[in-house]
Amino acid sequence: MAAGINILVNDGGAPARIMKVGNAAADLDAGTVVGLNAAGAVIAIDVSLPANIEAIGVLFVDATSGDPASVLTGSGIMCFLKTSGAAIARGDALSHDASGLAKTAVIADDECFAVALEAKSATHTGFVKAILR
Repeated sequence: MAAGINILVNDGGAPARIMKVGNAAADLDAGTVVGLNAAGAVIAIDVSLPANIEAIGVLFVDATSGDPASVLTGSGIMCFLKTSGAAIARGDALSHDASGLAKTAVIADDECFAVALEAKSATHTGFVKAILR
């Protein structure tokens, strides 16, 4: 689970909310891109999931399996996204990998989930500040 990270949120009138949308299907870390499975449980978005399972937002705080999960939803939110070990440059379009972690390999524009607001080196695993689209 994530340790010592505060998820930064700037609603500022944007169409964005923090909502408890369901219970976590597994232990999830704050900053993970999440969606809902067929049972309505919150899951880390995985590229191998059926195409009808879309990202609904970013997990606001760590969630334990079976407990309610708070999700940042909407656009225009500045937040920290949990990342894989890849380097990210300021301004990079971000998508997610098979574990719901932010990555830069965006194949199509509709896969762009967020834009990086800061750079992160490949040796720095953890979080990157981004704005959700």
